[in-house]
Amino acid sequence: MSKKYIIIKHEEKILSLLFEDNRLLHVKTEREQGSILGNIYVAKVINIAKNIHAAFVEISPGFPCFLNLEDIKGPSLLNRPYDGRILAGDEIIVQVYKEASKTKPPAVNCALSLEGRYCVVSARRPGISYSAKLSDKAKSRIRDALAKEHILEEYGQTQGIIIRTNAKSLIEPEETSDGLAFLAEEIRHLSSQLSQIMDHAPHRVCYSLLYQPPAIYLTGLRDEPEGQYEEIVTDDKDIYESILTYKKENPGYRLPEIRFYQDDRLPLYKLYSVEARIQEALSKKVWLKSGGYLVIEPTEALTVIDVNTGKMIIGKDMEQTYLKINLEAAQEIALQLSLRNISGIIIVDFINMRPEEHNRQLISVLGGLLKKDPVRTKLEDITALGLVEITRMKKEKPLYEQFRKGKKENTHGTD
Repeated sequence: MSKKYIIIKHEEKILSLLFEDNRLLHVKTEREQGSILGNIYVAKVINIAKNIHAAFVEISPGFPCFLNLEDIKGPSLLNRPYDGRILAGDEIIVQVYKEASKTKPPAVNCALSLEGRYCVVSARRPGISYSAKLSDKAKSRIRDALAKEHILEEYGQTQGIIIRTNAKSLIEPEETSDGLAFLAEEIRHLSSQLSQIMDHAPHRVCYSLLYQPPAIYLTGLRDEPEGQYEEIVTDDKDIYESILTYKKENPGYRLPEIRFYQDDRLPLYKLYSVEARIQEALSKKVWLKSGGYLVIEPTEALTVIDVNTGKMIIGKDMEQTYLKINLEAAQEIALQLSLRNISGIIIVDFINMRPEEHNRQLISVLGGLLKKDPVRTKLEDITALGLVEITRMKKEKPLYEQFRKGKKENTHGTD
């Protein structure tokens, strides 16, 4: 099967779409004018909300952000030495880690971090930690390689270094660990970049933009596991040139070939029926090949997924039929969680099955599928009513929010 990463401009958005043949697997969106997510600013504290132990800071005049004061340790103040207090009027270095959502303003923190494909370097607690998805064997090999490069002595004493799951691809095949040189190089580069940001900050005026990460479509290409797609295709010249430059500047990311598609009569969004695919991904009902279907219902507190027999003809062995639908539903649910960016608590109501062996098989298959999700996803429990409870970490806005009509989105840009 062919997997392609399609990047297009459509209706004032840049869409990054991962296709397997004609099936849409994942979507990332961003405004053409860019995002503030990951940006680092010299902000001004406007007021302190003591009752919720938080502050509101502006990253530009009239653009407030929420700063939780609970876990602040050693923030960088530019107008005075830090004495354990954050006061109105303070100039403080912050990073945006969550964009505005509904009525909530963007959220910022003081624990600055820079992400790469294989690691994250931060101003948090010094030392090296590892993704929970890396095996003990992989951690050991990476640890040995970093020791030879003296990474801990050089950088781990002053900065926090997190080794990402993608670092696993650097030690495959197992006969070689030459690829780990890319990891050491990335750690050095990001550490140097973070140090430069902190060194230059005292010489910048309030509201200065100190750092802006690459565009979301570039970080999307960077973060997809190696081998997840075979080709990058775009029909936008600026995007094409930007990807070529990014690939040249980051040879360690080992991005696949990039193709510039040209056909004025049939643009990419029509060739891949993007509008229809997005509508399918926003629909509450998802049909299964067996004739069964899912109903996906997001609410304020959680997401409910109901599995139904639908048009499937029940044969002589009803329990085998129910098992077949449930197993197919498990496959589709794992895909839909990623496609729709569903996070938080997910409750799944599978078709009831009497044989305990069938229930164990279903849970085993579902649990295995969820472990493959790049976003931390966990099968938590089966309730007394037979409902399956899943939790999924929030990384992006859910798809229905990204394509919500008539909602004016917060925009911001400064130099």
